[in-house]
Formats: sequence, structure tokens, C-alpha cells
Amino acid sequence: MAQNHFSVAGSTSLHEVSPGGRIHIVGVCGVAMAQLAVALTERGYQVSGSDREFYDPMGALLKSSPVTLCKGYKRENVPQDVALVVIANAMFYDNPEVQLVEEKNLPYTSFPQILGEVLIGDRHSIVVCGTHGKSTTTALIASVLHRVGREPSYFIGGMCEDLPKSLCVGEGVVSVVEGDEYHSAFYARVPKFNFYRAKTAIINAIEFDHADIYPQIEDVVFEFRKLIKDVPADGRVICCTDYPLLSALVDEMRDEVQCQLLTFGKGEACDYRLQSRVQKGKEQIVQIVSKELGHVELRIPLMGEYNALNAIATLAALSETGLTAAEVNEHLAHYQSVKRRQQVRYDQKGLVLIEDFAHHPTAVVGTVEAVREAYPQKKLWAVFEPRSNTSRRKVFQKQYESAFDKADEVILAKVTSSSRMNDDVELIDVGELAETIDGSGTHCRAIPTTTEIEEILLAEVGHNDVIVLMSNGSFGGLPASLQAALEKRD
Repeated sequence: MAQNHFSVAGSTSLHEVSPGGRIHIVGVCGVAMAQLAVALTERGYQVSGSDREFYDPMGALLKSSPVTLCKGYKRENVPQDVALVVIANAMFYDNPEVQLVEEKNLPYTSFPQILGEVLIGDRHSIVVCGTHGKSTTTALIASVLHRVGREPSYFIGGMCEDLPKSLCVGEGVVSVVEGDEYHSAFYARVPKFNFYRAKTAIINAIEFDHADIYPQIEDVVFEFRKLIKDVPADGRVICCTDYPLLSALVDEMRDEVQCQLLTFGKGEACDYRLQSRVQKGKEQIVQIVSKELGHVELRIPLMGEYNALNAIATLAALSETGLTAAEVNEHLAHYQSVKRRQQVRYDQKGLVLIEDFAHHPTAVVGTVEAVREAYPQKKLWAVFEPRSNTSRRKVFQKQYESAFDKADEVILAKVTSSSRMNDDVELIDVGELAETIDGSGTHCRAIPTTTEIEEILLAEVGHNDVIVLMSNGSFGGLPASLQAALEKRD
């Protein structure tokens, strides 16, 4: 069959589905999609969904909901009277349910398109974008709005301990959504944030990432340039100019746009300037000089400079919604983080185990430095799995060589090719990388299996050590397995 059936223009709006109509979701068990499925049932739709497996925590959520679940992808999973099929961005044209949509000319849409309708609508849309810090900044904003009783709508690409769920359709007039630049669907090769109609856009960083869909950094910059142009004249774009590409883009576009362009970072000219910060264990005190608000002090229970910048972006966004700096500070001080973002999984008898999502070299540097700063007297183990479609490529090998400089011990996990990678993609050479890091003075080993990594850690870590596990995937179940083994051992 020809693959030109699907297009953004050919998508169907949720508004065209009658109340109580049937909606089927292809790829339902993702963090975002599972919660969207449940939200649709709460709006009265009859929802079914298929996936290869139904792993917790989303599996448990779906199984306790009215959503009808289908294991595996089969044509018969799609109800005959379906009114709309939602196609996850991990699905491809060769999926049998996707092909049925074409054969029978069934109405279809993508996750960001339907999210924009359900969760954003005509609310003041705050969209958090950029290479780094999206989930944490989105969660910080949603948490403060939730705590002050604004009843926000929000979507966070992770499980936030501070909120009842990661996707919520609230009664308030503000929505805050994590908007990444990854493609929306196999047929909608545009960033998800294109569908979120930002009135306030935060761009935390621009660096090269997603090499599987953006061949060059210029392609990434092009999408963020379009995002800034699309913000209405009465909106604002909040950019971290500590990143050269983003700083240059702001300078280039100041005379092209009517919306307010605000900057934050360490530079003297920033509208919100990070003046100083003091880390006290897992909490830090951040001093900010703002052209809008004057001098502001924030206390945040998060480690590292990059989280201080995430908090500054939060302050800049929330000031537009009418919240005072004092209100923001009061509620940020009680924030509980997104799981797998500096998540402390174990802290007993002086031994600490942290799990983090870091995978881009800049994020790895930030995480390692943050943990070192918070635990200056402990031996720091940095355990890293290059898992994303970009981090496992050779393109970042040189940058990883210095990413672990603040660690005492480094363990690198095996890299495998993605099922969707071309055979000619050159993977990072973990063995060579380990030799280079070790030769620079930081003890480093390349270990082929997570079982062996766990055995090494259990045999060698002591009670004045901190372990940080970094991966944007499951890391072969190592975080949970190691936590359980430490609890049993100690």
C-alpha cells in the first residue's frame, strides 16, 4: 500500500466524535498515552487500547480503569464502530492496526493533536521546551499552580511525586505542558510542541539531540525558530542564553517577533540572572536578580546549577500568571521531584543510591557535578547506560570522555543497536571510551551486562559512597534490582 494516506491535515478532531463514542489507542501503555486514555474515559468515551506489554506503573493504572486492553497488535483489536484511532509516536506504518486505519479509511489522530484539544483548549498555554530540563520545569510550574489552588491542566513526561498524576485536565485557566521537539507521529514529522499553541514558551536549552530525526543542528534550530514565531504578540518566550545557539537565536529574532522575549541564565544582561547559589545537601538557596521583580531568593529541594535555572524559568513563567515571587518561593520549597530525575531510591547507613534520566553529555555532566556538590565527602560512582537513539551513537563519544570528571568510579554499560536504526549507524565504542576515561585518571570499566554491574557494585561500594545510575531507559531493571539487593544486604 502507498504510505501517503496519513497526514496532519487528514487527522480528525476529537470534537467530531459523538459523546460516548469509541476511541482506540495504538500504543496505549506509555506514560503519557495511558493517562490520556483514562482521561478520555472520564469524559465519557468508550476507550480501548493495544500494546505489546502492560508494564507497571502504567499497566496497573490501565488495568484498574475502564479502558479495554488488547495485548499485541492485531487488526481485530480495532472496534468495528470505532470513531477515532489515536496513533502513538512509537508506532510505524507496518503496524497492522495502522494499516487497517488506511484500508478502511478510519478517522485518526496523534497524541499531541488530541492532547492539545483535551488539555489545552482555550487555556493560557505554558509550553516547556528545549534539550534539557523539560520534565522538571513543567513539574515545578504545575506543582506551584496546584499548591496555590489554581487547578491547572498539565502534562509531564514522567511520574511526579508532588502531583496526583502526570496528566490532568483541571478546571483552571492555565495549562502547562512538556513540549518536546521529537516527531509527533510517523506521518507527522513535526515537533509535538507545534500542537500546543504556546502563549508562554520556555526554551531551556538548544543543543544537538535526536540524531535519528534531525541530521544537523541547523534542523533543530529551525524548529525552535518556528516555535518562537508562532507565539502571539501578547505572549512571552523565556530563553536560557547560557546556551550559545539559543542566545544567538534570541539576538537574531528580537526584531522579527512582537511577543516579549525574556532571557535567563548567568549572563549580566539576562532579564532573570542567576546571581549566586549555595548547595546545602540536597537543597539549594538561589539568589536571582530580575529586571521585572528585583532581587528574589528561592529555596529548592533539588541539586545542581541546572535545577537552579529550571527554577528561574518557573519563576519567570509564573510571574505572568499573577503569582508573586514570595508565593513561588513558598511552594517551590516543598516540591517533590519527578521520578528518575535525581530520585533517591536508597539512603541508609551513609550509602546513597540515586536514579537519573541523564543521557545527553551535557545532562550527564550536570548530574555528576550536582551529585558531587551535594555529597562532597562521599565516593561517587557514576553508572551510565547510553540508551537513547542519539546517546548510543558515535556522535557524542568525544564529549562523554570528559563528562565523568567529577566521579571517582565510572561504569559504562553495553550499547546495542535500536531495532529502528539503520545498519550503517556507527555506535559509540564503550570499550574505547572506558579506556580513555580510565587513562585520564578516573577509574572506568565497561561492563557488558546489568547483572555483572550489580555484582560489582554490591561487592565494592561502601557506607560512604553515593551511586548515581543514569539512563533514559529501564537500564535492564538495575535501579529496582540494586535497591532491593541493598535493602536486603543492609
